[in-house]
Amino acid sequence: MGGGIRVSTRASRESLVAELYQSGRAAAQAAVLFHGALAARAGITITDISCLGVLDKEGGMPAGRLAQQIGLTRGGAITAVLDRLEQAGFLRRQRDAGDRRRVTVELVRGEAYQRLQRTLDEFSRDYQALIEEYSDEQLSLLLDFSRRSNEIIAGHTGTLQSADSLPA
Repeated sequence: MGGGIRVSTRASRESLVAELYQSGRAAAQAAVLFHGALAARAGITITDISCLGVLDKEGGMPAGRLAQQIGLTRGGAITAVLDRLEQAGFLRRQRDAGDRRRVTVELVRGEAYQRLQRTLDEFSRDYQALIEEYSDEQLSLLLDFSRRSNEIIAGHTGTLQSADSLPA
């Protein structure tokens, strides 16, 4: 754990900024690889893992809203995901009593979910232990950075999702 890192020259600051940026990119790639490995171990896809994460955090919701949360179309793509997750025992679909066209999706915390959760619990313990090593002041700084960088990512994700293609 680092104490106060002093930057004495402009070159040192530029080096630290570049290293932090590259470390963030490496963390994003590591997260993708982790989720991919987790999905493969569970016999599902990384998109399926995203769905489970949303349902775990936010609870049951209409299928269309879940599709929107993970960036899928409401039609065939989300239907295929829901079919896989239902068949694997991770979720159930229920028709809305008032509108039979509307389907609510709920996480099933059964055996399949429990196996996945044990792996995530191990990861969470290690990650939490790392966080605990930092002082309150450092945690406040890290939390500020995390929130602000997540806002940047969300903003750029929204821009990409609303654009027809990448800029020329």
